[in-house]
Amino acid sequence: MRLLWLFTLCMPLIAWTQATPDSSAVYKQVLEKIQPNIVTVRVVIKVEFKAEDENQTEESKFTLQGAVLTSDGLVLVSGVLLSSESFKQLIGLEDDNQVNLTISPQSFKVIFGSETKEYEAKLVATDSQLGIAFLKITNLEGRAITPINFVNEELTIGKELLTVSRLPKGFDYAPYFSTGRIISEVNKPRKAYLMEGNISELGLPVYNTKGDAVGVLVVLRHGLKDEEADFSFRANFGEDDSAAFLLPTSALRPLIEQAVQRAANVK
Repeated sequence: MRLLWLFTLCMPLIAWTQATPDSSAVYKQVLEKIQPNIVTVRVVIKVEFKAEDENQTEESKFTLQGAVLTSDGLVLVSGVLLSSESFKQLIGLEDDNQVNLTISPQSFKVIFGSETKEYEAKLVATDSQLGIAFLKITNLEGRAITPINFVNEELTIGKELLTVSRLPKGFDYAPYFSTGRIISEVNKPRKAYLMEGNISELGLPVYNTKGDAVGVLVVLRHGLKDEEADFSFRANFGEDDSAAFLLPTSALRPLIEQAVQRAANVK
């Protein structure tokens, strides 16, 4: 039960947006442009948890939303539940030597839209610091995919951005959009942009109002062990040392290129 509770804490909540009459056409166009490449990924992992006299092994099943990046089936997803290191960082156990937690991915099934067909995929790369992962669909069976377009756009304070995701199977995998805007720019621990609004879909691309991807939403930590607690920051963002930031395309592109190289050998 403890494992299930921990995973429940880490699953993102869906935040709803309401479009104004003037912006509804723009949002609809972005949603229609992007939604074909937003997939649902059924995941099976094995979790081993050891702490003092507690020793537990469970198989956990859940779904993630992913974005297909290339015409041959490279998929970007949140990696926080796919890597032991990412998950321990997320729940604050990275420095706890008394807890041994191991996550072993077992299988991935990719679903396009509201279809019933599932495509097998394999994990090809993870970045535990950023909490993102890349999957490769092993056989698209001739399915045509138009890759998501990433651009190196100048990002400024106040700029409005969007994400596109899908609801669960029980709601017909219907696509939905979320909106937000940039409220701060940081250069440490790396160049990134702090967001406010309803954008909370970790591991998914973030788009401009033309439907071009300008980066991906990740969790960043400042990593300062002796930093004093900042209650104002915690009140606004939930933690003392981390928050969701937009990682720009310029920083994401090298990771995509590395994943493409690794995926080339996947069959």
